[in-house]
Amino acid sequence: MKVSARNSSTKIIAVLILILTTLVFILTFALTWLVITNRSLIHDQKMVVTPMTYSAPFAVSETKADTEYYRMMALSFLALRLNVSPETVDSNHRFLISFVDPAVEGEFKTVLQSEATQIKSSEVNSTFYTTEINVYPVDGRIDVRGVLKMWIGNSKPSTEIKNYRLRLIYAGGFTRIGKFYEVTGEK
Repeated sequence: MKVSARNSSTKIIAVLILILTTLVFILTFALTWLVITNRSLIHDQKMVVTPMTYSAPFAVSETKADTEYYRMMALSFLALRLNVSPETVDSNHRFLISFVDPAVEGEFKTVLQSEATQIKSSEVNSTFYTTEINVYPVDGRIDVRGVLKMWIGNSKPSTEIKNYRLRLIYAGGFTRIGKFYEVTGEK
């Protein structure tokens, strides 16, 4: 019987290479899995927040926001646009513009400037009282119904029922206004 050390060492090296190759594939799969799960943990981590003047907590992540968040943002934007006087209209509208999507900013500025001109020239004070709010977080749509009271000069207030629709875009942890308009003739 002939025993060769060369045959034995070649087999050992082949087995080691096979084991190391298998280990490389396992480590590559594990590393890929960790990258995918770590990425989702970073971008989808929710934070629950309860602001001082708002009674319901809401949850946000970098990519998604819940219904309560959309409700709070819509009420804030409505207050900035509709609760105005000749003295506050410019600062409210300037702050509101900072949340508008750049793609529609020019059109939105024009609408707000004409509203501000009317408010100042007629000495209008207005307040909006929300009666109903429906939030559709999947497409970022918020429908708001309420009573708009307006005082022109020192006259008695006029009262109108108004419906507004907002389209909010939530991305990267920041909210942008895509559309904000009065809904007329829709049931």
